[in-house]
Amino acid sequence: MNIVSALVGFLIGTATGAAGQYFADKYTDQRREQKEAKDHARLWQDIEQRFPAVIAEMRSDFSPQENRHVRVFFVPESNTTLGFVSEPCFEYHTDKHPELRAAVALLEQHGFISDITPGNCPMYRVKEKLVDALLRSNNSCMDSPVNP
Repeated sequence: MNIVSALVGFLIGTATGAAGQYFADKYTDQRREQKEAKDHARLWQDIEQRFPAVIAEMRSDFSPQENRHVRVFFVPESNTTLGFVSEPCFEYHTDKHPELRAAVALLEQHGFISDITPGNCPMYRVKEKLVDALLRSNNSCMDSPVNP
């Protein structure tokens, strides 16, 4: 066996191994991303089924174009008066939605919102994945045909 054929064999083997590793990583990453998207969709569907009234109100609040930039909400009782707020925000009232605190806890646990309470009234920052989920769900409901 001469040195040239050994070198060519080594280079072809190395290239084949590198290409195999590249494609294995690529397809594993794609599979992982698909699984994460499926898990996220399943989680969102579960949240919608558990708290339909809360999610419906949030969806109606974020749907108008002028409200899509709002990223803060408060959770007071209806008789609570909020002081000066420096940015646009929504309010969801605990006496109108008895399940609101549980919904907020679940949304926070799964990273849809984060608690930014400065005082006594609970205040939350809305993350983009919540807005995306609300608007995506709203668009898919609007795009689906209605049975007469």
